[in-house]
Amino acid sequence: MTESEEAWSVSNLLSFLKNTVEGAVGTCRVVGEVSGCRQPSSGHIYFTLKDSSAQLSCVVYRFRAGLFTAHLKEGMLVQLTGTPTVWEGRGSLQFIVSHVREAGVGSLQQQFEALKEKLRAEGLFAQERKRKLPRYPRTVGLVTSATGAVIQDMRHRLEQRAPWIRAYLLPVPVQGKGAELKLADALRRWSEPEKHGLPAVEYIIIARGGGSQEDLNCFNQEILARAIAACSVPVVSAVGHETDFTIADFVADLRAPTPTAAIELTTPDASALHAMLCETETRLRHTVRRRLEKAHLELRVLESGALRHPLDLLAPHVQRIDMFQEELIDSTKRRLTHALHTLDLYHSRINIPRLLAIVERGQEQLAAIRQKIAMQLNIVLNRQRSALDLQEQRLLAASPHHALQRGFTLVYSERGTLIKRATDATTRLRIQFADGSIDALPLNDAQKQSTSS
Repeated sequence: MTESEEAWSVSNLLSFLKNTVEGAVGTCRVVGEVSGCRQPSSGHIYFTLKDSSAQLSCVVYRFRAGLFTAHLKEGMLVQLTGTPTVWEGRGSLQFIVSHVREAGVGSLQQQFEALKEKLRAEGLFAQERKRKLPRYPRTVGLVTSATGAVIQDMRHRLEQRAPWIRAYLLPVPVQGKGAELKLADALRRWSEPEKHGLPAVEYIIIARGGGSQEDLNCFNQEILARAIAACSVPVVSAVGHETDFTIADFVADLRAPTPTAAIELTTPDASALHAMLCETETRLRHTVRRRLEKAHLELRVLESGALRHPLDLLAPHVQRIDMFQEELIDSTKRRLTHALHTLDLYHSRINIPRLLAIVERGQEQLAAIRQKIAMQLNIVLNRQRSALDLQEQRLLAASPHHALQRGFTLVYSERGTLIKRATDATTRLRIQFADGSIDALPLNDAQKQSTSS
């Protein structure tokens, strides 16, 4: 490029590249594995299509997303039809999808399902092997990255809910090659804290934020799963977002949807705990006060010498029981007597012969009503039958076949349509009589003149 040549603006260069890519490639098909699929409030679907060595940003616009039968999900192997282009907003290559066809399961998803089934068969996911977490813990071990928002969010949430809990961080990488080895080693070291110079903790949280399937792949490795199962203290898995599931989630003693949720699920709320303690203190004070008052009263009785036998203390209560028993018997007798009087009263009011007469009179009235209804139905049916016969006679009189019996004929064209005017009789005709039909030809003008002469 010489100094005399005009420089491109960013917009012009990207527009040129966009037109070049779209013109050179056009609509094409591409096969790969779905990763990092997300759908914001706009309704468009954004994801990355990848293979073993490359990846491509893709977008499905909202007006097309509802037309696909295949639902995009993490790890799915798909064949996409669409157009590659350059998105000028970020200056990046993008594939605009017009059609999606499922092609199978991606390699990472296959590995995930295979390991999941293997560990499930060994019983590592069984609920009975999972351990309970302490209700009021005093120490917790955090296995996560020392940088980023995750550790800060967890620290702030812990200070808000349970500031008395001591949290110890063992920093490890949480993504990338070999991260699962670091995570597994951290759990092994905390299983024997004195041996490795670590403080003892009551449970451990392994955590990281959300990401694609590749980012979370270290949490889907067998070495980490077995380290979680072998850890001497309970392990909480808090990996990714609420919709992300990893092998570590299934093996851990507790799965939390997010790192901050792990803090909330494993620690008591300080304000709620304080309120409970205050309520418990109040109940204890009242209980102690009542017992002291009772003991003081008993001491005064003993000092006065009025108590000559320990069972004398029970005498007033036994007397009250006797009184309640007598009142209960009297009340039961009164209720029973009242019920018997009421029953006698109802029995005296019932006149059996009178009831039988009422029933017989009702049966007679019912029979009369039935007879009256039957007569009315017969009258209505006869009237309707006469009206139906009259309509039938009118229909027969208006029928074309009835007219044929009186000597009239019907003339049809060759196509079977009824001829109503002489000017319409231009082709072969079919004349319908009462006893059959014949074919005829209409007379032309020459035939009409010769016939008239």
